[in-house]
Amino acid sequence: MLKGHGSDFLGNLLEIDCKKEFLSNVFEEINAEYIKDCSKPESFWFKGFEDKSTHSFLYRPLVEKFRKPPLFVRAHSGPTSFFDGSYNSEVQYWTSKGFFGAEVNYGGSSGFGKAYRERLNYKWGIVDSYDCKALALELIKSNQVDSEKVVIFGNSAGGLTALNCLLYGSIFTAAICKYPVIDLKDMHYNTHRFEKDYLNSLVGNYAKNNDDYINRSPINYINKIKKPILLFHGKKDIVISYKQTLKIQEILIQNNKYSEVIFFDNEGHGFRNIENKEIVRQKSQEFLKNALNI
Repeated sequence: MLKGHGSDFLGNLLEIDCKKEFLSNVFEEINAEYIKDCSKPESFWFKGFEDKSTHSFLYRPLVEKFRKPPLFVRAHSGPTSFFDGSYNSEVQYWTSKGFFGAEVNYGGSSGFGKAYRERLNYKWGIVDSYDCKALALELIKSNQVDSEKVVIFGNSAGGLTALNCLLYGSIFTAAICKYPVIDLKDMHYNTHRFEKDYLNSLVGNYAKNNDDYINRSPINYINKIKKPILLFHGKKDIVISYKQTLKIQEILIQNNKYSEVIFFDNEGHGFRNIENKEIVRQKSQEFLKNALNI
């Protein structure tokens, strides 16, 4: 079995029989008419952390609704995963609303060789955020997007990247995060066994690098963030406890206009319920309407 993706079709599960030279679709293409007209990914390289060549995918707006389009930047989870340019309904939704989109394969992302992957070693929370800001600045300088309407999206590990982008720098106007990593110390002690030693290479040995775990954790600096933030978290999350987000809820809403924190009783780490996904979409649209004044 093999799963295939494309920029203009949803993932298809394929069955290949090499002996019989037989190929068949296990699932037929879904929603073909809906995704026929979509924004295609454009591979774009820019200078990231330490002026190193860094990869991204750009998505042009499908409609012209603004004098200059607002920009949304996506930071992938992982954090050593990657964007492959395959079809993503969230990306297409915002480009259909006139937004310019960007997916950042920041230093440390997989798929670009060993040296590229090792850029994030001991520098998670630094390289990733820097590269997201560098791309946004590049698009602003080239006059392609509105410099006053720049939002960053991040799920899980991407949430740490996104919140640190707001904490250090003034490029981003707002952030939307789902089940974000906000406390590296808590992650060190409580993450599931599959990632038990993950932070050793991403941040460093906990005993020797305790200050780095503190300094790169947004939970310790929420008071300094004055930009609008929208957070979603499931109460069944066993990877990143919703109680971490609960700790910052009151401070966040009190200090940041338009900010909101929404919890789902029946979701874990990664949302599955269709109704909840619709709530996320509606709340995100309302949030950006206010935060970006559009």
